[in-house]
Amino acid sequence: MAERDEKEPEIIISDRRPRFDLDEPESPDPSASVKEEKREEVPPPSPESSPEPSGKERQAGEVPGDHGLDQIFAILSGMVLNHLAFDPETRRPAQTFNIREARFFLGLMEAFQDAFRDKLPVALLDSRTVEVDESPRLGHIPAILGGMAISALGVDPRTGRPERAPDFDSAKLLIDLMDTFLREGESALGAEEKEYIKDMIYQAKMYFVSLKDRKS
Repeated sequence: MAERDEKEPEIIISDRRPRFDLDEPESPDPSASVKEEKREEVPPPSPESSPEPSGKERQAGEVPGDHGLDQIFAILSGMVLNHLAFDPETRRPAQTFNIREARFFLGLMEAFQDAFRDKLPVALLDSRTVEVDESPRLGHIPAILGGMAISALGVDPRTGRPERAPDFDSAKLLIDLMDTFLREGESALGAEEKEYIKDMIYQAKMYFVSLKDRKS
């Protein structure tokens, strides 16, 4: 009995996975090895039956090692987003948040565009000329919030025409943020800017109330 136990390894029938914790039998079943050899003797496909992908297929990005300048551009863009990231749970800046670093990588993206303009895809090129009349200042922030509030109320801020149904919850949040900005930043704003912001808040609130009354 002892000799028989040594020759026959333990087999778990219900487990079809390879058992790495059991030693392989010293004398495997010859019929099984023949089957394995027959399985392995599969002739490789001929070159005619498996043609290489055409140049059009390679451009789709399926060929390993085919790296392009657009991938470098994407990495630079990812670095910008990384330094402007917010934690979605706390709604606070992430540990990597750094405006100056983000500005640095934005500058690199502009330099990259200029240097490789003739080699980058058209979608990555910013061909529009943007004229900046003045440098960014704090007064632009409530102006942007006000434009977003009007847009949330269903109006195109550029034309003043209604386009869609108003989103009162989003508009209220944006108007409240304008109030917060004015309250917290009063000491950093000039008298003219404060009056301008107050006027924007007043107009946004009046338009909000008039739309709310129409809906009710």
